[in-house]
Amino acid sequence: MKYAMLARPFCSYVIGIGLVIVALAPGTRAAAPEYIVDEQPAPSSVEDERAPMEDVYPEEVPLPSVFPRIKRRLEKADTFWRDTQLRLHPRVYYFGRDRENANDSEALAYGGWLAYNSGFWRDRVRLNASVYTTQRAYGPGDKDGTLLLKRGQQGFTVLGKSNIDVKLTEAVSAKLYRQHFNLPYLNRNDSRMVPNTFEAYTVIGQPENAWTYVLSHVRQIKLRNRDDFISMSQAAGFSDRDEPLSMVAARYDFTDDINIGATSQYAWEFMNTFYTEANAVWRLQDDWALRLGGQYTDQRSVGDEIGGDFDTYVFGGKVAASYRSATLTLAFSSTDAGATIRNPYGGYPGYLSLMIQSFNRADEDAWLVGASYDFARIGAPGLNSFVNYAHGSTPDSGSNASPDQWEFDITVDYRFQSELLEGLWLRARAAFVDQDDDVAGAGDVNDIRFIINYDIPIL
Repeated sequence: MKYAMLARPFCSYVIGIGLVIVALAPGTRAAAPEYIVDEQPAPSSVEDERAPMEDVYPEEVPLPSVFPRIKRRLEKADTFWRDTQLRLHPRVYYFGRDRENANDSEALAYGGWLAYNSGFWRDRVRLNASVYTTQRAYGPGDKDGTLLLKRGQQGFTVLGKSNIDVKLTEAVSAKLYRQHFNLPYLNRNDSRMVPNTFEAYTVIGQPENAWTYVLSHVRQIKLRNRDDFISMSQAAGFSDRDEPLSMVAARYDFTDDINIGATSQYAWEFMNTFYTEANAVWRLQDDWALRLGGQYTDQRSVGDEIGGDFDTYVFGGKVAASYRSATLTLAFSSTDAGATIRNPYGGYPGYLSLMIQSFNRADEDAWLVGASYDFARIGAPGLNSFVNYAHGSTPDSGSNASPDQWEFDITVDYRFQSELLEGLWLRARAAFVDQDDDVAGAGDVNDIRFIINYDIPIL
């Protein structure tokens, strides 16, 4: 293997450095599910961390335009034009995966997206659209499978988002046609070049009484490595079916620091996934903060049971403590013996969702320790890093027997601080999976990833 000889000594070396940083640095940071980590750097405190249900339907934050003259000319125009946003997001991504018992995957792609959001016309209706593209710079035909490109290492361009946003009342709106979701099991999963998007019909409620809720009927999904929309059942692997998904989600904020949330997602004739979580943050003296979280998923077959008859669950918990710019996280999860948790429509929300493995196999018990540090504290603003180490074990015999596994991940981010390069984000990532060699078919997996993101607010 390309990285096999280096994996264990490198892991030991980096773990040692990570422990030194945790011991000497003024604080630590909490781990988050991989699909959330993919889109943002590590928070400098547990107070800044976002759990899976804490952004049920986030809005894009307006940024200062790089063409202020054009923006000023629109200040006296109708709100439809005055509040228009146009964003260009170039991206370059290198992905290399080395597998001990399977073909390697490797590609270098460039592309990104152009996003348009109008202002509200008469304070009622606005338009949203995003065009995504990914193109091959390097991609050997015998190293397909990175998900940066279509099958065959082919580039593509797609209108991934196109919808009408209608204010029904001051607290309730509807979003119709192609859109994003940011929910457990139903989300962008933006860990490659192009995110998941969905064809759906959605109602979002944000009343002033601390409730947020979402109701939606989802007909189709465009997966990360496709330029076409397919039914939700096809995305789950059932090519001869054309079934949708209906869902409801809600969150309640008791205070700014304590909340609960839940979602139920009914994939017709396939399965129902119920997920719930609770989060609490306490600000302690002398820059200390503590965060506790718990989560539970119940997943079972429904209707025609096109995926077979199954019934399973997984629960997990975590505790994270931060002091100034560093965070230390401990987490665990336990999956029922009934079946492995399935997540065909987005990233897995578990606390142990890492770069390669999710630690949600049938009858798997797993634990994680993670740490992070924001180097602005020691004179390097824009630089932060986080590491995670997890172990999962399953039975040695029986129908759920599988190799015990370990995964170590390290991520280093740098965001440029100058006004000219604001929005430029560099990321280097590595992941190493070690599986029990005593089990037939077990094999190590190693990832190397380099990503360049640049968010340019044109208007």
